[in-house]
Amino acid sequence: MPPKAKKASRKRSPSPASGASSLARTIIYVHGIGNKPTRAVLKRQWDTALFGFDLGERSRMAYWVNRDLHGPPDADTEDSDDGSSGFSRLGGMSVQAITAMSAREVVAELLPEDVEAGEAKVLHGIADAIIQHQRELLEPPTSLRPAPGPGPVGARVLPLPRPARDWVTRRVTKQFLRDVYDLFFVPERRNAMRKSLEDELRTATGPVIVIGHSQGSMIAYDVLSRWDHGRHPVSIPLFVTIGAPLGITEVKDQMKKMTGQTKLGFPGNVGHWLNVADRLDPVALDATLAGEYTAPKGKIEDRLVQNPKRPHYHSGVGYLSTNEVRTTVSSQVQLNLFQRISPVVVTRSVDRKLISGSLGERHSILIEVQDRPPTAAQKLLRDSVRQKGGLNLASEPHESLRSAIRETVRELSPEFVDALPEGKTKRGKKDQSLDEAIDLEVLPAYVSAHLTEQEVRLLAARHQGISLYRIFANAVKSMHLRRSLDTVQARTAHLGYGAVGEGVHWAVLDTGIDWNHPHFELHQNIASVWDCIGNGEPSETPMTKTGNNDKVGHGTHVAGIIAGQLEEASGAAARGISGIAPRATLHCYKVLGDDGFGEDIKILKAIHHIYETNRRPGGPKIDGVNLSLGGPFDYDSFGCGDTPLCKELRKLWRQGVVVVVSAGNKGITRGVGMEAYDLTLSSSIEDPANLDESIVVGSVHAGMPNLYGVSYFSSRGPTADGRSKPDVVAPGENIESCASGGRGKAVDKLYRRDSGTSMAAPHVSGLIAAFLSVRSEFKGYPEKVKKLLTTHATDLERERSHQGAGLVNLVKMLIDS
Repeated sequence: MPPKAKKASRKRSPSPASGASSLARTIIYVHGIGNKPTRAVLKRQWDTALFGFDLGERSRMAYWVNRDLHGPPDADTEDSDDGSSGFSRLGGMSVQAITAMSAREVVAELLPEDVEAGEAKVLHGIADAIIQHQRELLEPPTSLRPAPGPGPVGARVLPLPRPARDWVTRRVTKQFLRDVYDLFFVPERRNAMRKSLEDELRTATGPVIVIGHSQGSMIAYDVLSRWDHGRHPVSIPLFVTIGAPLGITEVKDQMKKMTGQTKLGFPGNVGHWLNVADRLDPVALDATLAGEYTAPKGKIEDRLVQNPKRPHYHSGVGYLSTNEVRTTVSSQVQLNLFQRISPVVVTRSVDRKLISGSLGERHSILIEVQDRPPTAAQKLLRDSVRQKGGLNLASEPHESLRSAIRETVRELSPEFVDALPEGKTKRGKKDQSLDEAIDLEVLPAYVSAHLTEQEVRLLAARHQGISLYRIFANAVKSMHLRRSLDTVQARTAHLGYGAVGEGVHWAVLDTGIDWNHPHFELHQNIASVWDCIGNGEPSETPMTKTGNNDKVGHGTHVAGIIAGQLEEASGAAARGISGIAPRATLHCYKVLGDDGFGEDIKILKAIHHIYETNRRPGGPKIDGVNLSLGGPFDYDSFGCGDTPLCKELRKLWRQGVVVVVSAGNKGITRGVGMEAYDLTLSSSIEDPANLDESIVVGSVHAGMPNLYGVSYFSSRGPTADGRSKPDVVAPGENIESCASGGRGKAVDKLYRRDSGTSMAAPHVSGLIAAFLSVRSEFKGYPEKVKKLLTTHATDLERERSHQGAGLVNLVKMLIDS
């Protein structure tokens, strides 16, 4: 290191080349030394420091922290300063112990017994340089030579007593040298560090900005200098190093060895290099790099700054939040892509899921197929992808995407493919083994699979060439658990109008059905049973005499509310038990697993099957569907009511199918704090109940709805975009219906009670089925049915956002229609 700091260049960043194609679409971070928060937390911290919010797919984190060395993340790293706050804590060490530590003792603690003399010499040189530099800076301010750059930089010293400042420097040095030793002298760790960045570059949607902090700048320089741009072309308009040790003599010597250069220069394909340092940063002791790393096309722009995270002047978060870094990065990115709401391929929910998982972990992904004809440019890109990637692209968009997914898995996960049964992964019919291994599901509008992070990233980079529109999380939906013929006036309609559901077909998408339950024997209500849980097309389940595919019991309970009737029963509670539309025909789809949860793709398969069933000439037409299920709404990824489930249900509605959805059970939640308390929540409607083209049902007391009103648990409106939901309410508290596996004549063995909007929704499904059985002219007109339903509901005089139009009333609908 030269004894005097070189004068920093005040040259501003060059203006970006004209045209959006030269501006970056992705930022890749490479973190530095010491313990760190989890990858997801660290990325969010750096995004916030640089742009003020989570950038989602627009940024990546090359994460290489050695957990064997550092252990789990420190407790304080989850919320503060990327794991650096510990550098400024003196702990329980005495002043005598602090001052007694020498640079040589710091290094000695790090070295294995069999360390080579050359390795020890390198580390000793780095430690001596850091500590000597800090001693020079810690002289009284009057003897300090003014530092170049902004005036205040040269006039500051660490705001700690001299022994404490020495301790901080040694502690930073120790942390630094631990990781430097791995990079320089442990091949497997060096390769892991390199791979963390190489994987991100290989699958990035370019052009790319690379930002390296501390040792991350060394890793980035090494990788970019050796990167094969012919095989993996990537444009890097800006390379930013912050708190970089690249000016230390020993570091430069090792960089030459690692990159195979005799003279250090610009990495290939880098347009501009910005180096930012704080003079008091113990790691970036040679704060200027211009002249030491040269290239014919230009030189490094060095900027001296004051790191705001004092007294830890090595903080990556601090560097990223400086005006020098922020303005330069902003000038080199496509700003329309770096907004809180901007066009994305990988949604933020997926990005968080990917970076929170372990390396190699497979995630359930739902991909929307591009439904617009490709432009001329996209056709050229598709041809390019086919030629370069060797993809076997079929003519149909969803088949093109299926092929691309298979090829991507083969390309990036050969070990995974090799572990499959021998001979089962070749092209053609034998691809079935690979499809099953990644749970590949294909629909005309959606494709789902279990993919690794790198596979998702590469698909996103190729998206325009493979008919991929957007990648969502394959969200999980769950059942909505929580007397009643008289309450909705169904018994009167049975007797006075013969409204019993005769000739009406209704689909139930749930946990399955106990088709042998006595409740369904009298009228033979169950027409078909379909399993959507397995891989591939929905499979029809044979209804054997002993069969039952509803282990949870939720679907059987829901179906029993809609249809069916027990001819006779015994016991203290014996009475005629009937569904709202006892003679309606049911088509049961198992879309939720035996734990009561199911991915979106399984529900989408059922919806698509119903849609195609209704298109077939001569077959039965399904008049309505019941979905007593739902889940959270990902507002970062979708417009309200425009999720994949909502889109496909809208198609059913427009086909003439009545869609009935439970509102959800999020009307009240348990608060947090010193004492537990409950909160009633507005705008707690769950998805797909956000869909406008549907009938969303909240819950009321089964026997005395006017007195007790809306159930405390029933989700409230309005929707997140201000529409009125729920539409109506129906009984949902302590509803008695079929118990899966129940047999015999005793009521207490055949039926059980449950509460929830899951129970309210089938009341409305049954009521509409009963209505359509005597007012068949309304079949195929769900909007008219919804208007009749809401117009003739009984106002319970509760808030509209709680009760909708009120309690459904079948007799009033029949009288006025």
